[in-house]
Amino acid sequence: MDSTRIMVSGLPDGTTETQLVIYFQSERDSGGGDVQSIEIDGELAFVTFEDAKATARVGPTQPSFSKLSN
Repeated sequence: MDSTRIMVSGLPDGTTETQLVIYFQSERDSGGGDVQSIEIDGELAFVTFEDAKATARVGPTQPSFSKLSN
C-alpha cells in the first residue's frame, strides 16, 4: 500500500495549519494535492494527502517555506 503521509521539517515559527494546507494543496507551489489532515508539532508537521500520487509528487521536492513567513 502506498503511503499518503509525509513529514515536513524546518517550519518557521508561527506556521499555521491553514498556511500548510494552502501550500500543499497547490500543485504549482508544492506539487501536492488534496490534503486530508495536518498535525503540527513545533518545527515539524505531518501532512496526510487524500491520494498517494500527491505524496509521490511532493516527496522529491525541497519545499521553500519562506513563502509561509509573515
